[in-house]
Amino acid sequence: MNRSERPTWRRAGYGLAIASALVALGAGAADATPPSKGIYGGVITVGRGVAGVTLGMTRGQVFARLGRPLTELPNADMSYEALPPKSPHGLFDIYLEASRVRMFVISPNNGWRLADGIRIFARGAVGRLMNRFGRRLRPTRIEDGERAYRITERYRGRTVWTEFYVARFGRGASVYGFDLLFPRGR
Repeated sequence: MNRSERPTWRRAGYGLAIASALVALGAGAADATPPSKGIYGGVITVGRGVAGVTLGMTRGQVFARLGRPLTELPNADMSYEALPPKSPHGLFDIYLEASRVRMFVISPNNGWRLADGIRIFARGAVGRLMNRFGRRLRPTRIEDGERAYRITERYRGRTVWTEFYVARFGRGASVYGFDLLFPRGR
C-alpha cells in the first residue's frame, strides 16, 4: 500500500487523536454508567454473591452489572435501595474494601430469594433453610449478641459467611436481615 492509499485519518494524524479520545472515554466509563433505578429483589447465591454481583468484584464490575448506586459514600458503601419515604423498602448495600466487594447487606423485602427459590424474608424461611442446608446452617451469635444462622464456605481462597439474622432460634423463626461477606482477618 503506498502513501496515497492509506486511510485519510492516518495520513492527517487523526489516529493519535482518536486513540486519545477512546482512552479518555474508557477512563470516564464508570462515571458515564447510567444510574440504577434501585434494586429491590433478586437472586442470592449462598457463599458467592447477590443480584449477579459476587464477592471480590471491582467497583467498575459492579457498576457494569447494576449501574451506578442510588447513593455512594466515601467509605466505599454503595446503596442500591432508596430509603423511606421514597421507597418502602429497606437496604441493599454493597461494601467495598480496596475497591473490591467485601460485603452485601440486605433488609426485609419479599423480592429476595435464593437460587433454589427460597424467599428468605417469607414466613417459614428458616425451616426451609434448615431443610435445604442441614448442619451447614449453624446458629451463632455475632459480636453484639445478635442471633444469626450462618453458613461458612470458601470462595476465591477466602472464608465466606452467609448470615440470616433472626429474633429467636428455631424452625419457625423469621429472617429480619441478611449479610454475605468476607470476614476480616480470615
